[in-house]
Amino acid sequence: MSDQTPPEDFERLLNWLASDREAAGRKYEEIRRTLHNYFRRREVADPLSLVDEVIERVTCKVAEVAPGFIGEPSHYFLAVARRVLAEWQRRPVEKELPLDIIDSTTNESITHKELLLQSLEECWAKRTPREQSILYRYCVETPPFKLSEARDELARELEMSLTALRVMVHRFKKTIRRCIERLMAKKA
Repeated sequence: MSDQTPPEDFERLLNWLASDREAAGRKYEEIRRTLHNYFRRREVADPLSLVDEVIERVTCKVAEVAPGFIGEPSHYFLAVARRVLAEWQRRPVEKELPLDIIDSTTNESITHKELLLQSLEECWAKRTPREQSILYRYCVETPPFKLSEARDELARELEMSLTALRVMVHRFKKTIRRCIERLMAKKA
């Protein structure tokens, strides 16, 4: 709940979720987890900010939605989440990295980031050109608003299901992550 949301709106939200305060709190937390998983599975960069956005929107609308709503309130939250996700996917993609990405005041953190980047480069070089191409196309190349189409196309090109592609990319990422962790441990 943001500072601008009236407390009475949040109270209405909790009352809509359940008449018992504890049950409402549990349901609220369950909805937060469900929304977080929803955005995480769709590879949103900052899923928690979108969860907050959904809850904020529902909280502001609960006075007009709750009286006539039939069914489980969590379904309404997910409908709002789909709309928020669609808006997020349409937003323009930043073309450049932010200037403060490696902005740090301590030499220790600068050294750590340099080691991390060196390790990433070494681990990336160990991947086959095919793996590098798949990872790059899956993770970097496609703008967020075309993710599903591009990944479907990549899966067709590789003659595999989308699920198989996701599993393969997950394994590639896991291998690179472990490689980076090993190199960082050696260099530290």
